[in-house]
Amino acid sequence: MMQKLLRTGVSIGAGFIGTKAVEAIWKAATGDDEAPNTDDDQATLLRVVAFATISAGVSALLEVGSQRLVNKAMSKTDNKKAKQLGRAEV
Repeated sequence: MMQKLLRTGVSIGAGFIGTKAVEAIWKAATGDDEAPNTDDDQATLLRVVAFATISAGVSALLEVGSQRLVNKAMSKTDNKKAKQLGRAEV
């Protein structure tokens, strides 16, 4: 149960960080403050695809990294509990 709550919290935090990272990358790469959207007639297909690619890449990296971090933290706490009980491993 604790691991699920931790995963949810970390995912929300990673989503926030990812949004800020994508905005910063997009602004640095294009100089535009806002990302293109499908309703914008001025947005070219190339710009929309480029933004989607950047966004998906950052999202995937953060998802994998955050879940590995949670797994590592949970395994450390499990090992500490096992050692307190006198067992080397659970």
